[in-house]
Amino acid sequence: MSSESQPEASVIELASVTPESAKDTRDAPAGSDTLAVQNWMELLSPYQYSRSSAHTPACSPGLRSRSNSSVGRSSFTVDDRRRSSSGSRSSQETYDVPVEDAVSEISQRLKPSREIIQELTIEVMPALLVSVAGSVFAGYVLGRIQESRAFEQLPALFIMVAVLLNLKSNIELNMSTRLSTLANLGVFSMRAEGINALRSNMELLLLQSTIVGTSVGLIASVLGFSKWSALIKETGVLLGIGLGCSVIGSAVIGVLISATVVTSHKFGVDPDNIGTPIASSFGDMSTLLILGMVSTVLVAVMDTLWPAVAVVGFLTLGGFLLRVVRANHQMAHHISEGWLPLVYAAVTSSIAGVIVERCAERFPGMPPLVPVVNGIGGNIGTVFASRMSTSLHRLHGRYIADEHNLVMLILLLINIPIQMGFLSMRQYFDPALQLNLGFLLAYTLATVVHGLAMLLIGKFACKYLWARGYDPDDYVNPFITGTGDMLGTILLALVFLVVF
Repeated sequence: MSSESQPEASVIELASVTPESAKDTRDAPAGSDTLAVQNWMELLSPYQYSRSSAHTPACSPGLRSRSNSSVGRSSFTVDDRRRSSSGSRSSQETYDVPVEDAVSEISQRLKPSREIIQELTIEVMPALLVSVAGSVFAGYVLGRIQESRAFEQLPALFIMVAVLLNLKSNIELNMSTRLSTLANLGVFSMRAEGINALRSNMELLLLQSTIVGTSVGLIASVLGFSKWSALIKETGVLLGIGLGCSVIGSAVIGVLISATVVTSHKFGVDPDNIGTPIASSFGDMSTLLILGMVSTVLVAVMDTLWPAVAVVGFLTLGGFLLRVVRANHQMAHHISEGWLPLVYAAVTSSIAGVIVERCAERFPGMPPLVPVVNGIGGNIGTVFASRMSTSLHRLHGRYIADEHNLVMLILLLINIPIQMGFLSMRQYFDPALQLNLGFLLAYTLATVVHGLAMLLIGKFACKYLWARGYDPDDYVNPFITGTGDMLGTILLALVFLVVF
């Protein structure tokens, strides 16, 4: 039976098959009721059966099953979809695997509901708490650096902050989801392949950060234009600040993401659960700290050639990285992919910033809540999208409906106590906020609507992108964060309008 002619199982069928029903088929006559065994075997990672497939997880081979009831075994043919350098299809390899071993392996991979709930609570909640602390600290750092001499001399830096944080954060989130997918596909179980994956993704991240830094510098210089006589000098300084902050910050966060994914995988923690919240929280903090330092240094020497030297140096590094990434056939396609969602995220986040600015004078208690509402909602959305993308890669485009619906529910419920805890802390440190029951109810409803919207966007965007041949790891995060920033800000503004 060819892989193209094998029966396709629906999501419900995959979710409803049990290990017991799969075991019952081993004594059945050949050709009868083998769909359950076949579908259960397709849930297995191909790394269990194909030595060659482990080297290219993005092109995972398909598995095909034939019943062999006489010996209680199933024969699985590995259909390697990769082509050799001559263009011919690689030969197939066949392995005989005992059904009992296959069912045992599947039972370990498909976790019961209680274990999923425990895993999400233990792993995701601490990561979200860290992200809340990171958002609060990032807001404090932003307030400090905006009072610095560099921002007074170069007002265009105020324009740069929002765009830089958004674009840089999203390329780092994309790296986190890519590495989490590779970790769950077993790449980091092989030392050489794991090191190669880390190096390749770091090179891509630094190249993308060079593009982001250049773009942000040019946008800030155009939108912050004041007078022609200072245009060239200010553009050079803004380019240097944008490039320096983006490249140095991405290098720091890239190392942190790599360490997080490798360490969590080593100790049995799912990197999909913690990678994106860690990248998001520490990414904003490091970006603002580095922005403060780089801007202080370059503004102090803006009348010299040092800003130009910095720009030339970073652009040279970008050119070198472009050649390196283009020479890597597994990563070259990422250079041109995923930029449209980044533009979308930058535009929607800018709209959210305008809304906050318009509401800040009337509702002074609103701006401090915006980063937390948007941050937590965006983080649960990216966590779910990261898990969904991993599932699509692992199961060759399929996913387990019941499991993902449960994950959505648990993430939505985790969101509520964290939001309430933050509000309580905010009230304790700032009694002027004047929280009342009406505000608490409206705020809770807004955060639930926001979180649910992020989860649904993550779910349907992953399915839509995968069905059309796009890798969700490269596209879905900016859609979630961009839409989340705008929707969360609008919902929070409505809460203040209704209650106050």
